Amino acid sequence: MSEDEDMILWQDTLDEIMAGRRSGLVCPACKQGNLQIDDQPRGIRITCPACKKFIEGSMQPDME
Repeated sequence: MSEDEDMILWQDTLDEIMAGRRSGLVCPACKQGNLQIDDQPRGIRITCPACKKFIEGSMQPDME
């Protein structure tokens, strides 16, 4: 799966997290794991304990 396809797959989940929903989210890749969301110094890391897929990055707009 390409990086663009990954972003499309995860977009709804990222939108939910940006809206403040951080629990009860299911992995968009395997549809089985409840996602684990960890705050990092410069963003967040979202991990599926079932399939081990993850995404990480800043949820804030880039500062110029």
